[in-house]
Amino acid sequence: MKRLRVIVAVCPLIWAVAVAAQDHKIKVIVDQDARGPATTDMQSILIFLQSDKLDVLGITTVSGDQWVREETQRTLRLLEIAGRTDVPVAQGAEFPLLNSKEESERWEALYGKFRYKGAWSDFSNRPANTPPAFRAAYHEPSIVPPLVEGEPHTKAIDETAAHFIVRMVHKYPGEVVIWAGGPLTNIALALRLDPEVATLAKELVLMGSGMYADNGGISGVDARREFNWWFDPESVRITMRAPWKNITITPVDVSIKTKLSKEIQAAIAKANTPVARYLTAYSVESFMWDELSAAAMVDPSLITGQKELYVDIDVDHGPSYGQTLFWGPDAQVPPYMHKATVQFDVDAPRLYDLYIKLMTQPKK
Repeated sequence: MKRLRVIVAVCPLIWAVAVAAQDHKIKVIVDQDARGPATTDMQSILIFLQSDKLDVLGITTVSGDQWVREETQRTLRLLEIAGRTDVPVAQGAEFPLLNSKEESERWEALYGKFRYKGAWSDFSNRPANTPPAFRAAYHEPSIVPPLVEGEPHTKAIDETAAHFIVRMVHKYPGEVVIWAGGPLTNIALALRLDPEVATLAKELVLMGSGMYADNGGISGVDARREFNWWFDPESVRITMRAPWKNITITPVDVSIKTKLSKEIQAAIAKANTPVARYLTAYSVESFMWDELSAAAMVDPSLITGQKELYVDIDVDHGPSYGQTLFWGPDAQVPPYMHKATVQFDVDAPRLYDLYIKLMTQPKK
């Protein structure tokens, strides 16, 4: 009888500890142009799912690297592979607010070719040994090609990404971090639905923009036309001028200081988990653009150098369309401009260690 009383007394304590641990997790909405399989987009989603420090309220998809309908299916399949079908997926914007495939073609005719145009790209002429995500032919937004990783058995929720974002920040005022690893169309639409999104959110964290690094963007002409922000510049303008409590940006300047190498891939391949098998089958060597931004939320000390800057974007439909604009913290700027913490340096070895740990651990 004494043993029974002890068990009964301990169980509420365990439950209370579990609830407290859950309450201390960072609530995050992951907004992503989820090209798949196993690209930087998907690997960043896995970091959020695998970390015990983050509570993923939902994943919202947006056209960018691929069309949103395809991305949504690949995201649903990823959640099945990771054993995280408890996380809702809300499909978001199919098109940028103003930019378009035709606009990009007009720009190219006037100013030069882009190396990469995301969903507007045609990679059908690439060699046969190119990974599936990087050799696809162009297709219309309504088409979802067969998924090499398998078709999902689950569905997205019956709610748009923008409405989901609005609902979550009202449900958890002051607690939700909105993390965006793709174009900011969903964020801008949420702000247009309810301007209080910016003041209700805890923080906005973005992977995008480029300041100095002559790499990682869509054009070799300059460093400041980065794909995520170029794809929908008007949404960046709306988002960056909203009154967020905090804005943190991972630009290409710091992400190109990282590398998903064969050594990292080999370390992950040793694990016999569904996530590790997925990554081993489909991941490729590349910069860790989105992975770094996600990992820095798990462990902020990975970032070893950052600056406070005013950041905006050029929306003039000329040669500078989609370029990142930035000013120092002491610059005289209009009142609608806001400072952002911009990351510039990283402890790359520690990033790799954390990434391997998260990608090889069993389902949490």
